[in-house]
Amino acid sequence: MSGVKDNKIKQKVANEKHRNYSLPGDNPVCEMFNRFPMLNVAQLAKSMGINRTLMQQYINGRKRPSPKRAAEIEAYIHTIGFELTKIHL
Repeated sequence: MSGVKDNKIKQKVANEKHRNYSLPGDNPVCEMFNRFPMLNVAQLAKSMGINRTLMQQYINGRKRPSPKRAAEIEAYIHTIGFELTKIHL
């Protein structure tokens, strides 16, 4: 059964390999975490030096990141993505 799930994941990755994401809505940070729920909010916040509660407020829409902070989050996510592309299993 695990092999079927692994194949579905590999197919999804292959289908989306070169797709760029422009997140809809007025809260792209929230949209990002909704689109990629496998991201660990607490770890991301910690590794960026952002208070976990503040990051959660960004995600829940209670607070909005400044354009500068949103750009920092975006750049960090891109860095993680780039690092992930270096992994060969």
